[in-house]
Amino acid sequence: MLEKTDYCGLVSGADVDKSKVFEVFYGALRTAPMIRDCPVALECRLVQAVGLPTNTLFIGEISGAYADPAVIKGGKPDFSAIDPLLLTMPDNTYWQLGKVAGKAWNAGLTFKKGTQEM
Repeated sequence: MLEKTDYCGLVSGADVDKSKVFEVFYGALRTAPMIRDCPVALECRLVQAVGLPTNTLFIGEISGAYADPAVIKGGKPDFSAIDPLLLTMPDNTYWQLGKVAGKAWNAGLTFKKGTQEM
């Protein structure tokens, strides 16, 4: 999902409809779309939106957690099975448990090019 995730950061929702990039599902709130292919999804309720000079910081409260049973071992998340994708800044690098997975605002360029040809 690295390329699709990065693509969503490369393009603006004001210019591109990103709603079809991932298949989504809804939890108990019925208002927070979550990505079906993610092994773990957290459903959040918006608590506060804080305007910053260049962005808006959204503060949420987790109201539900959903996980593929295959990534739960002994009632706890198995992070090697989850295989999380992490973004660090300011180096704009994606990581997978200890190794670099790809560069942010770069890995999605191939996917972006493919969407322009559709």
